[in-house]
Amino acid sequence: MSLVLTPVQIPKDFLLNEKVARAPLSEIQKDEESWEISDKLNEPLALNPCGRKRATTADRSAARTIVHNTSAPSYYGEQLVIYRNAKAARSAMRKLLADAKRCGAQPDGKPYSWADDGKTRWVVNRTRLGNEAALMRLMMYDKLNKEWSPQLAGIVTRKGRALMIYSGDLESLGHPQKRALKTLHRTAAKMAAKVCALPSVC
Repeated sequence: MSLVLTPVQIPKDFLLNEKVARAPLSEIQKDEESWEISDKLNEPLALNPCGRKRATTADRSAARTIVHNTSAPSYYGEQLVIYRNAKAARSAMRKLLADAKRCGAQPDGKPYSWADDGKTRWVVNRTRLGNEAALMRLMMYDKLNKEWSPQLAGIVTRKGRALMIYSGDLESLGHPQKRALKTLHRTAAKMAAKVCALPSVC
């Protein structure tokens, strides 16, 4: 039996990068970087293979999304979404992975390719974390070196009725790609343990 549990409020500064994101930036920093924090329930998942503009809110109880951009350019994102129950969270996970298959290949590279002419594809690998988790990478075909290179990497983890997503490019996560994936896994593990402090989530 699937029960609708009590709505959860995400406390201020609960996300791992939230204190830094809320700290005032100096004038020099404002020219180089920006932080955005959103509590919108209809914010799409931070890993978004089909480019959905908004998410349905019927099954969501709370959400917080943090995005960090720099002039490098580089990107890093953290997102926590609490669903009404574990069944809804499992369904959201399935839909995300289905999107990665359905919209996995872009023959012209748009909107991800810098030159708008490179093929892209999403690569998904299940990993052990929380109740279920998957590493997702957006790869672009490098015509010069004739190989697939990562443009974006992320991890989505479900723990109880919560989905946690961490994503970024290699500029923010670190080179080489293996180190970036380890960074994502380690960070997601911290939140997967922390989120159980919220009532009725795990």
